[in-house]
Amino acid sequence: MQRPALLARFPKPFWWRPDPRSPWPGDWPVVPNGAEAEYPLLAPDLQLWQEQLEQPFRRLDHQAQLLQHQFWRQRTTLILGGLIATTLGALQTAYGGGNQYIAATQAVVTGLLTGVAALVSGRRSQQGYLDARLRAERIKSEFFLYLAGVDDYSAADRQQRLRYAVEDILHAEGVA
Repeated sequence: MQRPALLARFPKPFWWRPDPRSPWPGDWPVVPNGAEAEYPLLAPDLQLWQEQLEQPFRRLDHQAQLLQHQFWRQRTTLILGGLIATTLGALQTAYGGGNQYIAATQAVVTGLLTGVAALVSGRRSQQGYLDARLRAERIKSEFFLYLAGVDDYSAADRQQRLRYAVEDILHAEGVA
C-alpha cells in the first residue's frame, strides 16, 4: 500500500534527523566505486574527488536534505493545524454556536498556528535548503568542468584552480 502523496516525500519517521557528518543509506555516489579502474586516465582526478571534494559535497547535500525536511515538516504542521482549526469552526457552526469548549480549543489552536507561522518565517528553511543545494551542486559542477578540462581547468595549475573555486563556493555569502 502506497503512502499518501503528501507523506510520501517525508522520510520515516516524521522527526527524522540523522547525523549530517555520517554516510546516509540513500547517498548515491558521484564517482561510482571502481571508476578509477574503469577509467585509468582519470584515476588521479577521480581520487581528488574522493579525497578532497566528497566531504564538503556530502556535508552540503545532507544539510540541504535536513533543511528541506524541516521546511516540509513546518508546512505540513501549518496545513494540519489549519485543518483542525477549520474543523473546529465547522463543529461550532453545526452546534449552532455558543459552545465555549470548542471556541476555546479553536482559539488555542489558532494561537499556536500563529506562533508556528512566525517561527517558520523566521527560520527561512526553504532559503537555507536552496542555498545548501546550490552550493553542493556547484561543487559537483566545478568537478565535472575540471574533469572535462574546460574553462580555467585547461591550464597546468588546474588542481589549484579547482581548490580555489571550491573554497569560494564554501565561503560565499548565503542565506543559510
